[in-house]
Amino acid sequence: MRQIIVIGGGIGGLATAYRRRAIAEARSEEVEIRLLEAGQRWGGVIRSTTEEGHVLEHGPDSILRTKPAGIQLISDLGLSGEMQETCAGARRSLIARKVRLLPVPEGLYLMAPGRLLPFLRSPIVSWPGKLRMALDLVLPRRDPLASEESLAEFVRRRLGQEALDRIAQPLISGIYTADPEQLSMVSTMPLFLRMEREHRSLILAMRLRSQEAGMAQASGPRYGLFTSLRGGLQTLTDALVAKLSTASASGRSRVDMRLGASVTAVVRNAGRMTVALEEEYLDADEVVIAAPAHAAGKMVKTLDPLLSYLLVTIPYAGVLTINLAFQRQQIPQLPEAAGFVVPAIEGRTLIACTLASLKYPERAPADSVLLRAFVGGALHQQHCELSDGEVLAAVMRDLRDLLGIQGEPTMVRIHRWPKAMAQYVLGHAERLQGIRLREKTIPGLALVGNGYEGVGIPDIIAQADQAAERLGSSDQGMPPPMQGAISRATTV
Repeated sequence: MRQIIVIGGGIGGLATAYRRRAIAEARSEEVEIRLLEAGQRWGGVIRSTTEEGHVLEHGPDSILRTKPAGIQLISDLGLSGEMQETCAGARRSLIARKVRLLPVPEGLYLMAPGRLLPFLRSPIVSWPGKLRMALDLVLPRRDPLASEESLAEFVRRRLGQEALDRIAQPLISGIYTADPEQLSMVSTMPLFLRMEREHRSLILAMRLRSQEAGMAQASGPRYGLFTSLRGGLQTLTDALVAKLSTASASGRSRVDMRLGASVTAVVRNAGRMTVALEEEYLDADEVVIAAPAHAAGKMVKTLDPLLSYLLVTIPYAGVLTINLAFQRQQIPQLPEAAGFVVPAIEGRTLIACTLASLKYPERAPADSVLLRAFVGGALHQQHCELSDGEVLAAVMRDLRDLLGIQGEPTMVRIHRWPKAMAQYVLGHAERLQGIRLREKTIPGLALVGNGYEGVGIPDIIAQADQAAERLGSSDQGMPPPMQGAISRATTV
């Protein structure tokens, strides 16, 4: 019986174990899968609770439809009927400017407008800022052989500083919680690099894209492309746990699921791998590490020091999510939107806020409003060190300014996620290439997580599918060790 160990009980580990067992059963392969999670619950950063009639998302709340791995897993688990679309009346986002919440102009996507008239009418950017953005229409392409650019360098060059401060930084921070001066364009926003390469002007390229279905009606993120699940996204991880806990139909595969199982090291031993726990050693033919890159790096320090170094030097940022409930009459001027973002230039504690009870149906009682505030990220790590009382007071000051909230919340739930958000800084593509090359020199090893090819749930599920397929194949191969150093990646 082939011994398989999956380290990490978040969406990456659960999805990998689920796919690996499915592959084994399809091939009539006898396997024993041990799923090890250091914490006391399954699901990782995906956590949903229902309290006083409110569905609270303590981690992510949406899955992007355009990346098929997430929707495919939902379908395979029989959850398609539980999917929820963003409410039609809330498919827009807002940007804070002083004490106003201004709608993102229709057709604007992350940094560049696809429709000129709505953008020209918007007060988000001043007229001098708009004129600077218009220079994009005549600016030349950048030399494709030039050195890698950060998001800030790219946006300043094409669209100007105000476009960076007022549009790109807050909107893209909603995805990566990143410092735009360090965020790698090639690893996070390659679409805009292709736009420049193929069309020269971002504005011209966006005007062409705005003619596609739905783009002209989008205000900020294209909310029609997002989905959630009734009862919250933990419905997905709960379904995976239930499937893995059920005996296999063929009886050829077994799954042993352990909470509170902290892995200290993965080493090579007589042609196989050994996983060291605090008081136990487990041998395995395959090991999947589905943990944050910094944790994975510590586990493989003896197995492969260079791989370990590349992993532990991927930076991470922490974030706080704060669910707050109010009576509807406490927010008389509640805007119809999915949420809003706050530019760092505003100097507030709040970086974003989801109007959760407007974004998805059935998230709060009819007379209640549920908000989900975000604090922290790479630009505001100091706010993660505040006490619960301090962070709540600061967030409430911001919410009163921006939403006109009266009185105190009827419910508050604060959840801290330290070192949870991988930062794709300059050099990430080179570092990732080095990680994947080192990984392939160790037969039976696979790495899955948000530190590699994407931070979203579908990205991690796609990695899980690929890891399960590769490890389940009969010919994994063993390429020669990587030669030379990873130039820029090893110095960041």
